[in-house]
Amino acid sequence: MKQYACIDIGGTAIKYAMLTEEGQIITQGQRPTNIDTDGSGDIPRKIAAIVQSLQAECGQAAGVAVCSPGLIDTEKGEVIFAGPNFPGYSGMKLRAEIEKLTHLPCTVENDVNAAGLGESWLGAGQGTKSAFCIFVGTGIGGALVLDGHVVHGAAAAAGEIGFLPSDGGHLERVASVPVLLKQTGAATGEEVFQRAAAGDEKALAALNDMTKKIAQGLAAICCVVNPEVLIMGGAIMAQQDYFAPRLNKYLQELLPAALLANTHIAFARLGTAAGFTGALRYFLQTKREILA
Repeated sequence: MKQYACIDIGGTAIKYAMLTEEGQIITQGQRPTNIDTDGSGDIPRKIAAIVQSLQAECGQAAGVAVCSPGLIDTEKGEVIFAGPNFPGYSGMKLRAEIEKLTHLPCTVENDVNAAGLGESWLGAGQGTKSAFCIFVGTGIGGALVLDGHVVHGAAAAAGEIGFLPSDGGHLERVASVPVLLKQTGAATGEEVFQRAAAGDEKALAALNDMTKKIAQGLAAICCVVNPEVLIMGGAIMAQQDYFAPRLNKYLQELLPAALLANTHIAFARLGTAAGFTGALRYFLQTKREILA
């Protein structure tokens, strides 16, 4: 059975695993990205070292499946644009560099798209034909998966729900976790929920405002895409008991019942494995080694 070195590049750490072609994890781990000290230009060398260690432990890999922050030209495997957390990363020919260093075929997908693809394949969207995945954290990202494939869009920016207009600005600027912390003065999302459980009015109001704005974004997606499932991801969405009934309530208020009849809300199941799992799925689709 073939196996693949799968890499999820993050600002703090590079998560990695050796996976079977069915998505089963053989081994996994992570290493610090160290962008502050090593710069973005050292990322291909770090990935090559990880691939080498994975092969030393597990045997030969059939390819390298990578997901990365930034706008990604998936056909060329290049970083079109990356934000300030990855200085010097924009324009990097990531696939070409990795293939040169590892002598293995490589694909590169955006990290949010990969996580959405992973959840659609083996996670909360398994078995559905249409899924929209929303990841709420420091920012708000999204991925649209139709018939098992990510929709990339004309500028590789499909699914960028964070830029949806919302009251007070883009959705990311009014409903992400940093906004919640600023409104409450809390240090973590967990603290916000602890305060809310104790009846803190400021925490309760901030959570309600966040939930309502996210629901407005979901309603817009439902009107355009009408997906079978809306998959909610990101660490804060682990508070499923809080968000599930409220998001459903707001969606029912915002949309006709007929539009929501075949759409349900689910919560991400793969955790930190979603990115490298989806990266593998994209590799297999691109290399035509499994049916789409």
